[in-house]
Parts: sequence; C-alpha cells; structure tokens
Amino acid sequence: MTNEKSYPGFLAQAWSGKINTGLDASCVMLQCVNRDYQADADKGVEAINIIAPKKVKASNYAGTISSYETVDTEGQKLKLDQSVYFGFQVPDIEEAQSNTSIIDTLTAQAKKSIEESIDAYLFGHYTEAAAANVTGSAEDPVLLDSASVYAKFVALAKKLKLSGAMTSSDKGWVVVHPDVEELLLLSDEFSAPSATGDNTLSTGSIGRIAGLDVFVSSNVGKVSDKYVVLAGTQRAITYASQLTKIETIRSQSSFNSIVRGLYTFGALTMNPEAMAVMTCRTA
Repeated sequence: MTNEKSYPGFLAQAWSGKINTGLDASCVMLQCVNRDYQADADKGVEAINIIAPKKVKASNYAGTISSYETVDTEGQKLKLDQSVYFGFQVPDIEEAQSNTSIIDTLTAQAKKSIEESIDAYLFGHYTEAAAANVTGSAEDPVLLDSASVYAKFVALAKKLKLSGAMTSSDKGWVVVHPDVEELLLLSDEFSAPSATGDNTLSTGSIGRIAGLDVFVSSNVGKVSDKYVVLAGTQRAITYASQLTKIETIRSQSSFNSIVRGLYTFGALTMNPEAMAVMTCRTA
C-alpha cells in the first residue's frame, strides 16, 4: 500500500524527473547518439518501426531522361527491450533522523548504476560498425604511444569522412578509456577546452583530437589488456527510453518504505558506416 501522505519525497513524479535529468547530464554514450524517435517511445510502445528509403542514384543528363528508378525502402525496428531496475528500502527511523536528503543520495546512487548499464549497452554497438571502418583486432591490436596516437586518430577520423558520415554539419566524436586518454593528454596535437573554446565542444567532452570530440569513460573501452576506441557521429545509433514504473510500498514485516523502479530502453544502429572502431594496446 502506498503511503504518499507520510512520505511526499517518494512521489513517483519527483523520482522520474531526477533520474532522467541525471542520465542526460552525465552518461557519456548518451552524448553520442540521437533520440529522433523518443516521441514515439513516449507513447508506451514496445517497438518502433522505422522506414528508411534507399539512396537515389544520379545519372548524366544528355537532353532526355530515359528511365526512372523505383525507389525501394527497407524497414528497421527499434526495440525497447532492455530493462534495468533499482530497489531499496528506508527504515522510518533513519528517514526521520537523517540530517541530509536521503532521497537525493539514493537517487544519485540509482542514477549511477543505471547510467553505467546504459553506457555499456550503447558502447556494445561497436560490434555493428561497418567492416571497412574497423582497425585492429584482439589478436592483432594497433600499438598506441604518445608519439603515434595523433596519426592513429587521424586515420580513424578519415574512415568516417570517407564513408560520408563526418561532415561540417555532423561532428565526429570518440569515446576512450582513461588509459588511452592519458596518451592523448601527452600528445602535442590534443586540443584541450582552453585551446578550442568551451563553446565549440560537445557537452562532456574533454577536448578534441583529429576533429573528434573526446569523451572518456572508465565504464567501457577495455577488454582484458586491450582497448576498444569507438568513434562516430550521432547518426550512427538512435536511442529511446521509457520510465516504465516507480512505486513506493510499505514493508509487510517492518516499519520501512520500499522504493523500486524499472527503466526500459533500446537502441538501434541506423548507419554502421557512421561508426569507426580501433582495437589497440598501449606502449
């Protein structure tokens, strides 16, 4: 039974706002994807069907048009099939005696746990990058050191440009592990925010190298002693989320309030050519 009168801080409206705002502000991979279909997800659907027309080819004109293409379309499905939950209980006496906002503290902890799950899930889409945009492998990783790191990132950005993904209007990004970040910071070519101007960088970026906004996460990018560097543009992956349910119930066996929430989301690789991957090791 919900006890909203005694515990107004546990209202679902307050929790929903806090969790969503936190994820938008601090989840690294959420800075790198688009949310073009979020409005459809807000309708409470389990999947979103997306129509993608194939490209129209241009032909030389010699006075007449001899034929017209039949433009085919292909369907893609964005499934909201990922779920993460949190649950905790607060004894009444601890809530009454707390000198700080226990709601804010627990919300921050729940947010961190959820954001790490979403970060790892979105980063995992690197396996769907176009084969032509993949460099190195677990068996034969690229060697990175402070002297060569810039050239390797230039090559990574070049793959995005050749595929037509990275343009003047579609800025490139790259997500690296802190161990790779260390090499970037030692590179003379790395542009820190003070050099580029804070207003030219994406939110959460630590700087830029080879035209790529650099994001750092200790949650992703390392597999054993190898590192996976993921670059791309926001056109690569689309993401949508739903906050399915948050509820407060009274414990049947103690004077506790139990709070639990379920967060549902999904992502789809829309353009594999808009991702580039480098598997590497550091010197």
